[in-house]
Amino acid sequence: MLKAGKSARRAILPQIAHPALPFRCLSPRAVRKARNRLQHAGILANWFHEGAEYGNYAQPQPEAKSCKQTIWFLQYHSMSIFAQAKNLTLVSSDELENRQQQPELLHLVNGYRRYGHLSSNLDPLGIKKAELIEELSAGLYGLTEESKMYNVEGIIAPSSGLSRRADLSAIIEALQRTYCRNISYEFEHITSPAVRQWFAGYVESLDTADISLRRERFFEHMTKAELFEQFLQKKLPNVKRYGLEGSEAMTVVLDQLIFEGSCAGMTDAVVGLTHRGRMTLLATVFGYSEAEIVHKLRGGSEFPIGSLHTGDIMADLGKPVVLTYPESSTPVNVDIVRNGCHLNSSMPVAVGKSRTKDVNIAKTRRSDRYMVGDHVLAITVHGDASFEAQGIVAETLGMSGLAHFTNGGTIHIVLNNQVGYTTPVSHGRSTRYASDIAKFADIPIIHCEWRAPRDGIGTPGRCGQYTNEVARAARIAFAYRSKFRKDVVIDMWTFRTRGHNEMDEPTFTQPAIRFQPSLRKRLINDGVLTSDYASTFRKSYINTLSMAFAQSLNCNPTEAPKSPRWRMLSPLRSIPVEKPTGVDIGTLKEVGLQSVTPAKGCKVHPRIERFHIKPRVKRLNEDQPVDWATAEAMAFGTLLKEGYHVRLSGQDVGRGTFSQRHAMLVCQDTEQVSVPLNLLPGKDAGKIEVVNSNLCEEAALAFEYGVSVEDPFTLAIWEAQFGDFLQQRANLRLTGYVTAGETKWGQQNGLVGIVAAWLRWRRSRPQFLPARAPPCCCQTTLLTVNPGQAMP
Repeated sequence: MLKAGKSARRAILPQIAHPALPFRCLSPRAVRKARNRLQHAGILANWFHEGAEYGNYAQPQPEAKSCKQTIWFLQYHSMSIFAQAKNLTLVSSDELENRQQQPELLHLVNGYRRYGHLSSNLDPLGIKKAELIEELSAGLYGLTEESKMYNVEGIIAPSSGLSRRADLSAIIEALQRTYCRNISYEFEHITSPAVRQWFAGYVESLDTADISLRRERFFEHMTKAELFEQFLQKKLPNVKRYGLEGSEAMTVVLDQLIFEGSCAGMTDAVVGLTHRGRMTLLATVFGYSEAEIVHKLRGGSEFPIGSLHTGDIMADLGKPVVLTYPESSTPVNVDIVRNGCHLNSSMPVAVGKSRTKDVNIAKTRRSDRYMVGDHVLAITVHGDASFEAQGIVAETLGMSGLAHFTNGGTIHIVLNNQVGYTTPVSHGRSTRYASDIAKFADIPIIHCEWRAPRDGIGTPGRCGQYTNEVARAARIAFAYRSKFRKDVVIDMWTFRTRGHNEMDEPTFTQPAIRFQPSLRKRLINDGVLTSDYASTFRKSYINTLSMAFAQSLNCNPTEAPKSPRWRMLSPLRSIPVEKPTGVDIGTLKEVGLQSVTPAKGCKVHPRIERFHIKPRVKRLNEDQPVDWATAEAMAFGTLLKEGYHVRLSGQDVGRGTFSQRHAMLVCQDTEQVSVPLNLLPGKDAGKIEVVNSNLCEEAALAFEYGVSVEDPFTLAIWEAQFGDFLQQRANLRLTGYVTAGETKWGQQNGLVGIVAAWLRWRRSRPQFLPARAPPCCCQTTLLTVNPGQAMP
């Protein structure tokens, strides 16, 4: 029993009086059973419902059905985002035996993996000091002989700096280098032992020598960022641009991530940027025209003369670009997501957009073995204060592992400048790190910083290869995302040179900022480049900026091209060609009957059979008037027969708020799901995805907006159970994106919203009454229709 006064953390560590005590207490049979159980611990619970998104009801068979027996459209759902984890083996028998013989060393290594981040140098301002952690002391575990040789097989992963047999000092040096320098990790909170073992092995054995070959490109990006900010500060000192100064390494992270995706064969990326440094990132990493950016900063529009679009604030610019890399043959189409708010509102939009884009690419290519996330990389950038405080972040992270919402993993970058507006960390959050909110979703966190640590008088300390560490963080994040198709967070510690905006004085709240050294001097001292090359490059880019500034007065920006799918539709304010949309009575009956015909072998609940299926069949066969739910099913089914897809999302949409829809039927024996409308005949028939969402509205509506923006040929529907769900929770997404997106950005969407309680709750409390259309809505962007009301 733990005695009073002992360290609380010591309670999790076994006593070392008997070296093999942790293993001797288990029988060999128990050890084997534990190993077999842990090998498959990485598989998520949604593996049980594989294929259920489209009602892929599997008949009971002696042998499992192979993928080739299933139509392709369902294949991409038949693999869990943790499917690859089932093939991970924690340790071999020899490694397990070595662990049993050296438990003290194993506990030391596990101490570094769990607590190493507490002793790392992360703060470029030197405000947060590295802690002295008892669990990182070898003496705590009885390890005192530094020259003693140890077999590290199965305990710590060998690397270029550590062989399979090493003395204690070499092992500690390797652990310090991996976990306690300017990059550290938090992954011990992940519930799967197999995933934790993979992560530790990867970061301990990773060789990033090839990253050094890209340091010249890193210099060019960071120098451009530095000069761009300095030039704008000189020419436009009274314009708020929310600059990137102090966080130039963000250019390295984004460039390395997209480069990793290009090398992996990914053709597209969806990037959601925050307001902080947005224009600088557009000009440097994404190659936007400097003249167009300056034109916008000087009060112009981002659209050409005569455009019908109003434009948006300067901190929300966005336009698709194509990036190429000399080391890779795969160009990457980068889609910069528009931001309806300067915080994290575009986060779920980017996730929904990337998932839809990825699935559409896979359907076009008809990939044989496809997992969501094979073709599109999703990246979102956040401020530290907003990542911790904004509720939409938690909502989106909570959706990340759900089968209907996963996009194969999003890489979140927290631009941690250690202040929210002017509120310091001590008053801005209740947790140690800004990234702690991600832990509830089993997301690993990579902490890194690239600036030199400080000494007591403000002169530069060791510079090191910290740009390499930032690029290393990007490589680890991409590798984890590619392996497990889950989200990952990069917490990049920086600071703000000019405060919240360019008219703030940052030293009011962060006086340590004045001690930061020059970017160019650091890179020259690191040997990244010569002084002559640095001077020549700087002069060349300054000339480019001067020309751009001169051209900005008469600049006529180019409008962003529409995606191929949207180019097939009528442009803004044109007169579309109306085609007949009527359907013959025979087709309506066929669809109506199919909507209540479950898959063979699916045992339906008797009450559904009595009160839902039989009455609908009777009304259709006797040509009686149909109810709302039947008419809705007919509308969906006829669209599916024409080859369109439908995505119906919201809380309880499968059954329906009033148990009226039953678009999905659950077998009472097997709990498998059958979606009758997906059994309509025809090889070109579309599919309906019935999405019972988690209990959130704001992120769910924004996700469906992303789906609708990306694919106009998928009918995206979000249903609010009650009026207050729309009016009080999702109204910001409605007014900021759905109704205003076309006017501000020229971004069309076809999202359909349903308020389920329109008629039933008219006599209920006011907050349950139907939501009204926002006052900003106009006839060209939003059409409101009551049930039973003829459309104009």
